[in-house]
Amino acid sequence: MTMLITTGTGVIWDASGIKQQSGTPAINFVYGDPTLTPNGNLYPSSNYVQFDPMLTAVLGYLYYQLNSDSFVSWGDYQPSTQHEIFQNPDKRLIFPFTYGNSFNDTYSKTNYSNATTVSSYQTGSRTVSFNGFGKLILPQGSFNNVALISELRTNSLGPNSTDFTWYNLEDGRQLMYYAENNGKITIFYSTDSPSGMADNDQNQKLMIFPDPVSEKLQILNSSEIFDYQIFDLNGRLIKIGYTENSKIMINDVPAGLYILYLFSNDNYHFFKVNVSH
Repeated sequence: MTMLITTGTGVIWDASGIKQQSGTPAINFVYGDPTLTPNGNLYPSSNYVQFDPMLTAVLGYLYYQLNSDSFVSWGDYQPSTQHEIFQNPDKRLIFPFTYGNSFNDTYSKTNYSNATTVSSYQTGSRTVSFNGFGKLILPQGSFNNVALISELRTNSLGPNSTDFTWYNLEDGRQLMYYAENNGKITIFYSTDSPSGMADNDQNQKLMIFPDPVSEKLQILNSSEIFDYQIFDLNGRLIKIGYTENSKIMINDVPAGLYILYLFSNDNYHFFKVNVSH
């Protein structure tokens, strides 16, 4: 990884040889309202949650706050009920942030070994630097306008951890992430094509109606036949099927809030669905 974390301008980071680990699922993160998640009330300052509705049995909910001048973490809640809550949030980015800039900030948090048992109190600092600019080559192609952000986090209980994130400066999305923590290395990368985020852009065109829905959900602006899965906010699969005449019958789904996942060979779409009978 030495070449991959080269800093400076005009850098070419070649990660074209990265391969997905056998048995590791692809993750499709969605971003939503924390108040609609099972434990969002524990993170009252959060206005942004990240999770995969299809993998909530193995992946947790990550709670953030996005402001005009910063992006901070308020903690996470795992399927095992282990979780962390920050009293002083962990600042991840500031805005504006340009090449050569860096900042340092402190954090404090409480860790829980289960839903109610405190396991530790921790404090530390994070130093974030914008120290690379250039081209990133991934297995699916090259991205030409990429920033490398490095992070060094200290912790009162140790050990320190180092993170590197490559961002596409054209749209802000994360392209690749590399972390070292106590000898453990984690790498993941986006499989989106360099031509753009076609899958997610489709969400701006595709619509569902009505809201709330009691009997029949209509898919607007597409005649494509989609497979669908409906999950509750705890990640439990409630219903599966495929659209017929751009419709999904919903009358057998109990009242409540759900995540609808539509997918075909080329596209996937996520929607929040409010079922009311």
